[in-house]
Amino acid sequence: MKVFSVLLAAATIFFIQGCEKKNNTVNNNPDANFSVSGYEIAAPSPITFINTSVNATSYFWNFGDGTTSTSSNPVHTYNVGGTYLLKLRVTGPTGTDSICKLLSIATPPPANKSEFSYFFDKCSGYPVGALFKTINPASTNTVWDFGGGLIQTDRDPIVQFLGSGDYTIKYSSLINGVRDTVIRIIRI
Repeated sequence: MKVFSVLLAAATIFFIQGCEKKNNTVNNNPDANFSVSGYEIAAPSPITFINTSVNATSYFWNFGDGTTSTSSNPVHTYNVGGTYLLKLRVTGPTGTDSICKLLSIATPPPANKSEFSYFFDKCSGYPVGALFKTINPASTNTVWDFGGGLIQTDRDPIVQFLGSGDYTIKYSSLINGVRDTVIRIIRI
């Protein structure tokens, strides 16, 4: 079972990195892409944007909260928890390309409450890869119920959603010997 989980996680990571973008690198066209780190911290949350674009010489980031940047790999702090539409537009010698992704930053939970944040590998089209992060450092024995029989016990699982709709995410963890559960509906 553990081997299956590792293989599933590796396959999901491979899929998320693919992200169904066309391959612009063959013609030296710019190809916009990025990932983020730091969303396992509740707001205020400094997020590091990891630019993986190719054939690009300039960058324009829209962080979804009214602020922008032209840095290659910016760090941006979200002061308020919420869901943010992230956009990157790159320009290169042969044109432009853009990509958008979705980021959810948690509000600070009380010390005895479970909470999570997530990052979607794209903001349109299907399937969608999603990375979930446990927020409360005191959380142990995590259980994620993504519906349809998909249960995960990884602290920070990676999941693929195959179609649009409302998904009920049930997340629970053990905090100081007491199980706490949070239920959130996510629209994809």
